Amino acid sequence: MVKSTIGDLTLRKVEEEDKSTVIHIKQEAARWLENKGIHQWAGILMAPGEDMVYKRVHQGEVYLALKDGKAVGTVSILWEDPISWDEKGKDGKAGYMHGLAILPEYGHKGVGKDILHWAVDYIRAKGKIIRLDCMAENPRINQYYKDLQFNYVGVKELPSGFKVSLYEKK
Repeated sequence: MVKSTIGDLTLRKVEEEDKSTVIHIKQEAARWLENKGIHQWAGILMAPGEDMVYKRVHQGEVYLALKDGKAVGTVSILWEDPISWDEKGKDGKAGYMHGLAILPEYGHKGVGKDILHWAVDYIRAKGKIIRLDCMAENPRINQYYKDLQFNYVGVKELPSGFKVSLYEKK
């Protein structure tokens, strides 16, 4: 149970039947970003993005945040991330937070931050540090993570040409 500005949230691991709910949340968040001129999640609006969600459900831990039984957000936690972090992404020292998304109607209410804090606590409880990446060209999201005391590590250009900022938190 997570105390949130909108009331108590329950976070639970996604089951096979929840994949469409996770995709819905991510697609709604992506559309909201697109309407703001931010194209970082455009891929989730296409079949390869949906395939990535299916893969994450099987390879890592994907969670839904529920308010009174209604899914309002999602976050994924992986235990390796060599794509963004190269060899460091396989060092066994970290949990990697990915795909934090909330439904737009819950935006600007602190729900994303509440889910993020839950994920940080979850990863720390496993004795790991927290690592994440975000769109390098999105100054707002980069400032968000800095404001939450994540330490900027650098920028990585992915094979697709997409650039990500790397952050860690002990």
